[in-house]
Amino acid sequence: MFLVWFKNNNHDTIEATIHSNWKLEVWIELVVQRKTGGIYIMQDNARKITYGAMMIALFAILLAVSLYTPFLGNVTMFFIALPIILYRLKYDRNSSLLTLAAGIVLSLLIGGILLVPIAFVHGILGFIIGETIVRGKSKLYIFMASGLTLLITGMGVYVGAVLFFGFNMIDALMTVMEETKEQMKSFMANYGGVPDGYDEVVTSTFQMYEYTIPSIFIISIFMLAFILLTLNLGVAKRLGFEVPKFPPFREMKLPMIAVILYGAILLITLFAGVKPGTNLYLITVNATTVLRFLFLLQGVSLIHYYVNEMKLPKVATVVATIFALMLAPITTMLGILDTGVNLRAWLRKDKSK
Repeated sequence: MFLVWFKNNNHDTIEATIHSNWKLEVWIELVVQRKTGGIYIMQDNARKITYGAMMIALFAILLAVSLYTPFLGNVTMFFIALPIILYRLKYDRNSSLLTLAAGIVLSLLIGGILLVPIAFVHGILGFIIGETIVRGKSKLYIFMASGLTLLITGMGVYVGAVLFFGFNMIDALMTVMEETKEQMKSFMANYGGVPDGYDEVVTSTFQMYEYTIPSIFIISIFMLAFILLTLNLGVAKRLGFEVPKFPPFREMKLPMIAVILYGAILLITLFAGVKPGTNLYLITVNATTVLRFLFLLQGVSLIHYYVNEMKLPKVATVVATIFALMLAPITTMLGILDTGVNLRAWLRKDKSK
């Protein structure tokens, strides 16, 4: 039949027929692709909504358990940000923000206004961690971003508590410390008497703690960020997500500017006549506290480096770390020297000899 039609028609007719049929086939193929693509998009949206609902529910459960369960809550509170992290690693930014907002609203319905600050802090933290991982940032960058996020949101919660609820955490802490001082004084009076100068020593110690609250808060925030990051990324890795790794602790190296800044603060303290209670005193005391803590970490890192270079067993690292923390002033000095004159280079030279 086809041969008879081919013989009875000229070249132009045959070409036009083939061309029209080709256009029809292309059109049919495009329609099929659009339909199947639409089905795929609908399925993807359904998965996204289902997964989001699961993560919102898990977020709310972790919040409720952390608030209402005494012992288990101490564990689950470290994983509140995990659902937001997992969702951001799997889906886009806008959907993640919507999931975060829904989680905060659900926390309000479950636990009232008390849960909202906790949900806000951990939710924002989870989103920042997920966002920085998706952008391919290093784990050190993610750690700094997480610490700054906790610091900013924590300060926001503190200011909100003072403005809206009249609750000042620092004043409450100082009240507790004052009560503790009085209890210790009465206890000593009942069992042998109060030592001479007790009030002056304890008062000056408590004043020092009060002055260094900002630096203690900053150090605590970044330590908490490190713990949260380590735990949550460990779980995400177990679930099959690709997450970055920290470089070995023994490779930690503070910049030279830290030593220069520390020296400048010491000179200001010695020659500027800084008086307790002034703004300059608060700045120098808190900066010194943070820098000494960093130099302590640098000293411990140097010890880890030396143990690794000597090929000693891991138990030696643990024992050396314990002694390093017990001898914190000496370890801090080692950290300052390692930052300023690079003691590791001397250790490498000695090993090469």
